[in-house]
Amino acid sequence: MSAVVEQVFETPTGKYLVDPYENWAAAEGVPIHTGLWLDLRKVETKPWARFGVNGACCHLDGRCDFLTIFLLEIAPGQWSKPQHHLYEEVCFVISGSGETEIDLGGGKVQTLTWGPGSLFAAPMNSSYRHRTTSAGPARIACVNDLRYLLNLYRNERFMFETPVEFPERGKGEVIADLARVAVAPSERVNELSATFDLTNGSIGTDVVELQAGTYGRARRQMFGSLMFGVSGQGATISFQDPKEERSRVEWGLGIVFGPVGLSFHQHFNLGADAARFLRVDLGTSTFPILRPRKRAYGDTSVYASGNAEIAFIDEPAEIRADWLAAIEKLGVTSRM
Repeated sequence: MSAVVEQVFETPTGKYLVDPYENWAAAEGVPIHTGLWLDLRKVETKPWARFGVNGACCHLDGRCDFLTIFLLEIAPGQWSKPQHHLYEEVCFVISGSGETEIDLGGGKVQTLTWGPGSLFAAPMNSSYRHRTTSAGPARIACVNDLRYLLNLYRNERFMFETPVEFPERGKGEVIADLARVAVAPSERVNELSATFDLTNGSIGTDVVELQAGTYGRARRQMFGSLMFGVSGQGATISFQDPKEERSRVEWGLGIVFGPVGLSFHQHFNLGADAARFLRVDLGTSTFPILRPRKRAYGDTSVYASGNAEIAFIDEPAEIRADWLAAIEKLGVTSRM
């Protein structure tokens, strides 16, 4: 019986649990930062030969199997090396200002102008490069699905050297400032939001706002999302069971965190002004892919994100008590 078990679990090379993406990232020779949360304004970057600028990989504890983050730091006046790749990507600007030049083919070039709080994307497999125009360096968080695709195909040349064009993806798109973009009431209690499906792609983005003196209900996170502080001051707690230990992350511009999949997460405004965060995950409102996005179209199965929600009346009393104590120190009045 033991011999059969060994044959089942042993691959021809004698290896298992191989992660091609993580092996690739380690070979790139740049810092790899991990943790429950990261401050992207402060983490170390080093020269990244592939991009021709400083950079780092950011692997959050709560990351899913689909998305990863490349942090690029571009010095004033510096251009990154031209890139094109089959993985899709959306970019959130942490600091600095600049422009992205996209080669649309046929001698046509599109330029996207961005600054702190901008969200932008170039179409998949288009050729593009970034340049900083501000007096200080720019830091850009590039969320992409290379983690999933490289583990699926296990071929670096396929990712970076495939010449196929995707004209149906259209032109690049930029949202100038997520702190100022219009938001509207959502299905989630006390939350305002706006959804952006950039470049007809497959990576979804939502900006979510909590007004001062409010917080949202705890809702189960079925698949890993990456969340970036945009404006104001907030906090997110995560837990498997309301009676068990809870993790807590305070966020603002520059902070990124990832609530662990299959856990509850709950967002709080901790300041005197509205607080916003950016949520990024695989699938868009047009191309849902995973069930959290499909829920908007009527998928109400138990696996659809959001079916498990804890009403305020059922949450542990200390959650509201802790939040009330925090905002009272600021002189903020609860609107709950």
